[in-house]
Amino acid sequence: MKIRQNGVAILVSVLIALLLSFPVVGQERQSLETSLAREIPGANPHAFVGTWTVQTTITNCTGVTLESFSKLVSANAGGTLQETSSSTLFRSTAMGLWEHRGQTDFVYALRFFRFNADGTPAGSVRGKWTVTMAESGGSYTATGAIQIVAPNGTVVATPCGSEVGTAMSIPE
Repeated sequence: MKIRQNGVAILVSVLIALLLSFPVVGQERQSLETSLAREIPGANPHAFVGTWTVQTTITNCTGVTLESFSKLVSANAGGTLQETSSSTLFRSTAMGLWEHRGQTDFVYALRFFRFNADGTPAGSVRGKWTVTMAESGGSYTATGAIQIVAPNGTVVATPCGSEVGTAMSIPE
């Protein structure tokens, strides 16, 4: 009887030790995966998440600058995006989506509404931006394909764009 009790006590002790070790193993693995994602360029598919201060240039696709302005782009976990711009008073905030395309490549698409000076609808603008993240993850460059759309849905112009973004951070 005493041998049986000692055997059960040993078995219970071994099981408890095993159960207590599982979270530690999981934590070590997660910590290792997190540190590797930070050290390997492009390994983090969430590197675009955050708010970016962006300088944008719109051209006629042959090099003639039509407009240059600043904007803020906020990419959220889950793939949604918002953009606000200093380009004109007669537009809404842009809403959109983003996704990781591999290594340091991302893409985002957005749309905003345009208005005439009297407040009536003037159509919308759709843009698709192809992003290349810097190895540091703190900045990016992008090229854009843009469509200016009339209120009836007709595409009336297709300018091009380029931009440089810098990750926003809290000042020290």
